[in-house]
Amino acid sequence: MFIWSRYDVWKKIFRLYQNPRVSKTLALLVLLVTAVCDSASGYHGNKSYYGNKSLEKSQAKVEILTDSSLREVDRRFLSLALGPNLIQHGTLLPLLRSERFQTLAAGLAPAFLRLGGTAEDFLIFQPTQEDISKLASGPELDICTLNKNESTKWEGLGIGANETEGKVFKNFTMSEVEWDHLNSFTRCVGYDFIFGLNVLLRNGSLWDSSNAQLLLNYTAARGFKVNWELGNEPNHLQKLSNRTVNATTLGQDFRKLRSLLSSSPAFKNSILAGPDTTRPKNKTLRFLQRFLQVAASVLDAVTWHQYYIDGRTAVLDNFTDPTLLDMLARQITAINRVVNMTAPSLPVWLGETSSAWGGGAPELSDSFVAGFMWLDKLGLAAQLSLDVVMRQSLFEANYALISKDLDPLPDYWLSLLYKQLVGSRVLKVQVTDGSEVRVTNSSEEQRTAGEMDRKSARIRVYAHCTNPNSPQRYQNGSVTLYVLNLHQDHRAAVRLGGHLAFKKVDKYLLTPHGEEGLTSRHVELNGRKLVMVDDRTLPELGPQKLPSNTTLLMPPLTFGFFVIPDAQATACM
Repeated sequence: MFIWSRYDVWKKIFRLYQNPRVSKTLALLVLLVTAVCDSASGYHGNKSYYGNKSLEKSQAKVEILTDSSLREVDRRFLSLALGPNLIQHGTLLPLLRSERFQTLAAGLAPAFLRLGGTAEDFLIFQPTQEDISKLASGPELDICTLNKNESTKWEGLGIGANETEGKVFKNFTMSEVEWDHLNSFTRCVGYDFIFGLNVLLRNGSLWDSSNAQLLLNYTAARGFKVNWELGNEPNHLQKLSNRTVNATTLGQDFRKLRSLLSSSPAFKNSILAGPDTTRPKNKTLRFLQRFLQVAASVLDAVTWHQYYIDGRTAVLDNFTDPTLLDMLARQITAINRVVNMTAPSLPVWLGETSSAWGGGAPELSDSFVAGFMWLDKLGLAAQLSLDVVMRQSLFEANYALISKDLDPLPDYWLSLLYKQLVGSRVLKVQVTDGSEVRVTNSSEEQRTAGEMDRKSARIRVYAHCTNPNSPQRYQNGSVTLYVLNLHQDHRAAVRLGGHLAFKKVDKYLLTPHGEEGLTSRHVELNGRKLVMVDDRTLPELGPQKLPSNTTLLMPPLTFGFFVIPDAQATACM
């Protein structure tokens, strides 16, 4: 069944209507026909669709190898990002002081918080006094203990702060006030802070490190623990600033930054990550290789950015298209190949990622359907040797986890469940669908779109050891599966193989809430709508208990987690 969302209908027709080569009569005719198709298709906004037991089933048998783990990701594997333009628009301080925002952020700890993006290469640190030592001797800010009446004031975004990528970028400043707030906030909610320095401050062809040194001096005097990047998407700078920094020069800039960090006891253990290149096309891969040939020895992690689609042209079906989702596997393989040739000992991070570039797709990147891209990305990244995945963004723009009104969006709840249930040890999974076999493991060659049958790829299963610090207090040896059903009109019927077939299972099924269906900005867990209890309290995320030897049934176009508390997995002990 082909699904049309009402949003997609209007978007497509509007493009037709604007096209001078298409008559207005034809555009209106297409609108009429499409509307009829939309009505006849049984669009998945109807809640009864998700509980319809008469739908056909697609069978899948899952074998999980529990004797040993494939690999272990960083404990901050799911990490987060904010944009520096929050400083530019005056939104940062009230946001970080908001008790509600603090509660939501703390729910996703431990994590890195990256303050970086396009605007970082236009940000200049400008303290309010020249005497740094005097400035740093002031009282320490503790956001968590602010007066509660003051901390809950939130009046929304500043002018322009929720816009997507701007067309004109100008330098702006950050004082010690914003810097103190950022460091206090990350400490308060349990994050490790990563800050992107401005690479466009240059003295001729060389990086001018004087402003960075000023910030380092203040940071050291304050005793803040900060990790560092230098420049955002350096292979893309010309399109934004009409300036370029070649890969070799950038590598020398990183060596200079490492020298600055090493000269201060405060930063000898700071992480230095880069170069934050764009998606791996051939030219980008050559840039990365040349950069690593110069800078690999001073790096702690290699970072790159990934988005699936253009937010301006994205449509609903993109988000559940198996072929589009499998693009990520090829991109990871391409990046890993370059890193393995030039810097095989370095971990690789997705330093910035979401569904659609350009700020995300309106009414799609912030809705339930975006979860398919997000959850599959987390599964693939863990299987294919990435150690950290930084979600763009925690707040702001269409791909945010938290809305401009500080309400958690569907991907927030998905991320919260992931944090609570999924541990760092990755397990090998084998999915059998009739005559089709799909293996997910750490081999780069195993997981490419060309080797997968489109039908079998519509049921996707990943497995980890359960988070040993889960609020649900699962015992050692527990296993967590996360499953995506990309079938549009078939239920997924997943059966566990081996000794796990006879174990009881805890089910955490996520479905959209309300008549909007896949484009809903609200989500249900096992049929219960998820909302905050109050500004200080997140709800308990409880499971539905399933008996042993049960087929795990999932409605069409849903995803969820299944925990096997008594798996007794040797890899998870």
